[in-house]
Amino acid sequence: MSVVSILAAAGALTGAAGPASAQTTAVRLDYTCTTSLGPSAQVTVWVVGGLPDEGAGLNTVASHDPAYLDVDLDLRELRPVLTIPGGVRLDGDSTATLDARITGPDGTRTTRASFTVAPTWLTTTQGTAVRAAGAFPVQYLNTPGYYDLHVDDLALTLRPERADGTPLGTVTASCSHDPAQNDLLGTLWSQNAIFERPPRPNWLRVVSTTPTSVTLAWEAYSWWNPTLGYEVYLDGGHTGLVTEKQVTLTGLTPDRQHRAKVVTTDVQGIRSTMSEGLIFTIPPA
Repeated sequence: MSVVSILAAAGALTGAAGPASAQTTAVRLDYTCTTSLGPSAQVTVWVVGGLPDEGAGLNTVASHDPAYLDVDLDLRELRPVLTIPGGVRLDGDSTATLDARITGPDGTRTTRASFTVAPTWLTTTQGTAVRAAGAFPVQYLNTPGYYDLHVDDLALTLRPERADGTPLGTVTASCSHDPAQNDLLGTLWSQNAIFERPPRPNWLRVVSTTPTSVTLAWEAYSWWNPTLGYEVYLDGGHTGLVTEKQVTLTGLTPDRQHRAKVVTTDVQGIRSTMSEGLIFTIPPA
């Protein structure tokens, strides 16, 4: 039974009527889910990671620096069989978590990424992927060496709505993949090195939004070279250089999820590592 079938059942039970500084890696996993409604569900998930590339080589970090690991979920093998007129909507009220193991020279640690679901309409006439954006908690890979990131269990908390916004209750799912499947998302290389560069910007935040724009602000600090400005990235694309610790991005599509990051650049062209990503959704018009 597909996850979307589970959502259709939820409607029935409630009486519903009709970047430049990251390397992308991915792994495909088939999950079997136990749901709060009883039936099991099968779902195929692409786990897509944006691993740091901040040292000298692929997927590297300095051992004394924090490592930020972005991760997205793409639940592709959803085959809608909905009976609810107009379909159902999922948005940021629906969330997910993904467990993982990081194995390296200092042993094995466990961690968990948290996600928010991008606004998505699921109908009977189209096979729509459900996407969610998130990140693992900051990691400190203080012992130099290689660290493998393995993906484990997935949990979903889905809160579908009717087309008119009426909630259809909450459906939860606890999902495990076949242990024989390849679950290696990627490998990080922690280097015992110091890379001279401006401090990383932090406290990136949303100041205001409209249906087609967002204003972001952040904190940043100078070092011995004067700061030239701040490079802003949206969904991995470079939007330009600004001189203030604030930017307004325009021409955005309403009701869409985004991830933003900022880099400090000095007058000699030396760039900081990317800030921690900020995930936000533009409100609908």
